[in-house]
Amino acid sequence: MKSKKILSLLLAGTMTAALLAVPAQAAEAPQPEPYTISADHWSREDFSQEASPEVFTGAYSRELYNAIRQTMVDGTSENPAYTMVAKGDDYSAVKNLIGRMEGVLRYEHHVPRNFTDYWRYLDYFAVSAEMPENYQAPLDFIQSALDHAGTLATDRERVKAFNDYIRTLLAYQKGKTAGVTQTFAPHAGELKAACGSYARALKFLCAAADIPCFTVSSKTHTWNLVYVDGQWLHVDVSANDLSGRNGVLLVESYQTGKDQAPEATAFLKELFVPGSTK
Repeated sequence: MKSKKILSLLLAGTMTAALLAVPAQAAEAPQPEPYTISADHWSREDFSQEASPEVFTGAYSRELYNAIRQTMVDGTSENPAYTMVAKGDDYSAVKNLIGRMEGVLRYEHHVPRNFTDYWRYLDYFAVSAEMPENYQAPLDFIQSALDHAGTLATDRERVKAFNDYIRTLLAYQKGKTAGVTQTFAPHAGELKAACGSYARALKFLCAAADIPCFTVSSKTHTWNLVYVDGQWLHVDVSANDLSGRNGVLLVESYQTGKDQAPEATAFLKELFVPGSTK
């Protein structure tokens, strides 16, 4: 009985020592500080003073402009500025707006993981800008095209080169889709694609070359607006490819369809190039 008691005490001592020996790293990881809205986030900088005041209509407010522009200028979403966007039509309009901006970076509604009082601010709206991980391969693929563009003298020449480059990769077919990761990857022959795929491809190339560019859509068609030679000009790579000639390449006006969101388009022009619509 005495030997069993001694053995029991020895085992208890061993277990206690083992527990005391557990490294500090095994302790629960510290939690991030709670993120709570504070007044300094509302507008760290007033970029809206640089833009044409005529673009601030409806959901497209000065506050929204400052929040998005702050992310564009900072190039990060670690500490984004934010504003309020009412749920419903305004929220949908703003979501569509930032979707039209995507090039190499993807712009999205951003809510910090440690935002503790989100339920109190359901209209909260911040914008993040991140490059998707699967966009690195397309960036590597287009490097030769970017290198060639770098040898050209003007952005006008670069956009023309990008237009012709995309025409070697895609072949127009209504209803077909070829995403950025498909278009800018090794493949045999030309991929079948409709207008939206051409427009996304041009946005990606222009963004990689630091040329302002976004998409415009009618009810049935999508093309691009590109900022070249101090003005916004239309480019429709899909129409150029389908017709076999560059008929819609950096033109001032384009009558193929009615812009579904002209107010958003004017707002985007000012986001990408402040003062460009004055």
